[in-house]
Amino acid sequence: MKFNNIFISISLLMLFSIRFANAGGIIEDELLDIEETFSAIQVYGDVQLRGDVVRDLPRAVEPTFERATARARAGVIWEANEFIELGAALKVNWSTQSDAETRFNLDNELADDVSIDELFTRIDLTENTSVLLGQTIFPLQLSPMVWDHDLRPQGASIQHIKEVGDFSSFEFTGGAFLGNHLFGDSSRINAAQAALRIGEGTPFSYSATVAYLDFNNLGDLARNGLRRTNSANASGGFAEDFDIIDIQLGTNIRWQNFPIRARLDVLKNVAASDNNYGGRVDLVFGNSIRQRGFELGFAAQRIQQDAVVAPFNDDDWWFATNMRGVAGWLAYGFNESIRLKGAVFHERLDPQPNNNNRALIDLQYFF
Repeated sequence: MKFNNIFISISLLMLFSIRFANAGGIIEDELLDIEETFSAIQVYGDVQLRGDVVRDLPRAVEPTFERATARARAGVIWEANEFIELGAALKVNWSTQSDAETRFNLDNELADDVSIDELFTRIDLTENTSVLLGQTIFPLQLSPMVWDHDLRPQGASIQHIKEVGDFSSFEFTGGAFLGNHLFGDSSRINAAQAALRIGEGTPFSYSATVAYLDFNNLGDLARNGLRRTNSANASGGFAEDFDIIDIQLGTNIRWQNFPIRARLDVLKNVAASDNNYGGRVDLVFGNSIRQRGFELGFAAQRIQQDAVVAPFNDDDWWFATNMRGVAGWLAYGFNESIRLKGAVFHERLDPQPNNNNRALIDLQYFF
């Protein structure tokens, strides 16, 4: 009897040991799965503090004013597997001015607001082809003359990249989008762009892009006071349609590890009968974005009244269309996370005789 009890005890101990070992293996596997899941999550975002000084606007109320703004964006990107990537981000805006002055100051974002910045899914169909769904950065590569890069349209797009030789590539991007501007905007955008890049990663590289953008269903923008400097019809809506062909030519030179970039951008709104051309040149020495170093830049642009859709291009320039002006900036990247930039704008609304001026100073933190 005593022997049987000892045998049973030893058997139970061995059984519990095996069970515990198996459970330990399961727990370890689960912990590894959790670790792999978290390692596939990337946190990203930025914070910007801005001082804004505006002088000599051609308007009777507040032709000169100053304000301070702050913006924080934070999000996560999760690589669900080797084919699917999910992303989501929030944005918080703050200003010394109120939301009521958004229209008055030609801003593309509310002064004080908490909103969804990005919510998207990217699916890699092949090694060179991907589909992008949801709300995120506009996938076409456009200059500030055409598009404000702080805007986040909603839609679906496809991108295909074909390597041509060792250092060159051909890229096609196309999609359909909701404009997703302010005040319940219901505008729609159909867009496509083809790009040829030559000598990528070499000391001398070149690029040429051709884009087509069809903006339609713009009535809500006009009804909500966002027609801005585009011409008006008898009911106060947009007088012209917008089918824009945009051509960009660029070059990047790396001289003794010092980058120099130049770009020419010309466009025509082929749906408008008149005042439908735009042009811009950029010249940038150095690079201060996510790295240590100085950056000196210059831009000049001339945009006729109905060349582009005024609510959608860059609002760092005070006037969106029917204008001409120059801008210069000096920036310094302290490291990959902190950047200080000062910019000045000298522009004129046609046919005003005098120029207005603007100065922006931005302290930026990236993570």
